[in-house]
Amino acid sequence: MNKAFRIVYSALFFTALAAPLCLMPFIKPDTDIEKRELAKAPSLIEDGSINTQFSEQAEAWYNDRLPLRSKLLEGASFIKGEVFGAQSGNVIPGKDGWLFYESTVADHMDTNALSERQISSIAVSIGLVEEKAKAMGGRFLFVPMPNKSAVYPEYMPVWYTHADENNYTRLADKLKSMGVSFLDMKEVLTSNKDMGLYHKRDTHWNYLGALVGYNAMMDALGKEHKTYDSASYTITNDWVGDLEKLLYPSDPGYDEQYRFDIEYDDFNFLMPPTAKDTKKSLEVFMSDLEQNDIRIKTQKTAKTGQGDLYMIRDSFGRALLPFMIDNYDTAMFERRTTPNMSLMPQGGDLIFEIVERNLGSLLYSVPVMAAPLREVTDFTGDYAADGNAAFSADEQNGVRVFGTVDDNFLSDDTRVYVRLDGEQSFTFEAFPLVDKDSLKSEGVEDAENGFSALIEKGSVPDGEYSVSIISNKMKSVELAKIKIEGANE
Repeated sequence: MNKAFRIVYSALFFTALAAPLCLMPFIKPDTDIEKRELAKAPSLIEDGSINTQFSEQAEAWYNDRLPLRSKLLEGASFIKGEVFGAQSGNVIPGKDGWLFYESTVADHMDTNALSERQISSIAVSIGLVEEKAKAMGGRFLFVPMPNKSAVYPEYMPVWYTHADENNYTRLADKLKSMGVSFLDMKEVLTSNKDMGLYHKRDTHWNYLGALVGYNAMMDALGKEHKTYDSASYTITNDWVGDLEKLLYPSDPGYDEQYRFDIEYDDFNFLMPPTAKDTKKSLEVFMSDLEQNDIRIKTQKTAKTGQGDLYMIRDSFGRALLPFMIDNYDTAMFERRTTPNMSLMPQGGDLIFEIVERNLGSLLYSVPVMAAPLREVTDFTGDYAADGNAAFSADEQNGVRVFGTVDDNFLSDDTRVYVRLDGEQSFTFEAFPLVDKDSLKSEGVEDAENGFSALIEKGSVPDGEYSVSIISNKMKSVELAKIKIEGANE
């Protein structure tokens, strides 16, 4: 009996091992579900020599084409999450069927705390953008969007301790102290959370949450707008959550969604040029397909005098599209981290939205904006600093001065100025940010304290200049020489 059992057991074991290989010719890989390029078949010979990575590449190729791979992964996800309540990949199963994105845990527990100087650098940079927007006759609003666990922490597993203070709250306090225009969306949504504003199986808010957020934004801007208070709606069970799809890519379940019955003003898409069918294109842009949605521009068929909008947004901004489009004559939506102020319409509104989990990225994302001219005279030049400055010519906009300075040069409430001394002297306020891409081109991979200033064409005469960096400690250090030519062309 024992011998027979061992034979049957061994036969089943080896059959299970061989089954995927035997099925490969008959079952196609799940390319549509993976939504990525699968590993390519390796070659024994590459560039005339033996491919030393052949075994690793062969394993990757086989793993990507394993028959029924998605079903096996879904089964593992189900057992981990639904049976044992354990994390599966990037998805954390919470209470009562709620799912959370793993990358939001650091904010939830405050394990990714930015320093006081870093918070200040972000706040100063946002303030400079607001200053420019107001100089253009417009209104400005910074909108940090809270992670789902910040609004509904009670559904997180108990072993993820919820911190009362984190980067969101620290930045909010700093912006308030500086008088920068921002909307505390966390407070708005938390005070209305009983309405059910986020999806259970998705990282984002639902359309009801977006409507609550939209009205709060318009109120904060002081803009007259439609509230849609009397709009009727139905609750459908047809929304496929992004976290749900991570767990069950081939057969995801459904989440609730609020479908509003609203008559919007007629409009057309100016960008992208492929968006000819207005209704269908809007549906695509509001979905998670993320197709051709980097820059979207709309225009009302008949102008209503509601002004113009320039909005920096991420995936949370998808659900806001119809409300914003319906309340501006023209609306430009850019899916990027920071504004390009050359695209802001004169006298328009600028909404700068970014999700909480990405706030740290603002340290390395420099807005496209000319540095403002300043009067700074009370400074010394006797500071010996380790640092560097570099330059990149921008034929369209001017010259960008960027670089790094050492830690002791800056204070926590940092402001950084770039001074050009030639036949005349000019001082510009720089963004106190690490211009990561520009520094990388200069061979600098890692830097903590940076600056970046775009010297706009026509703002200084042609000539040779020595470049000094001044901190708000009123210390200065000369870092480089620069020759500006064609500044007034």
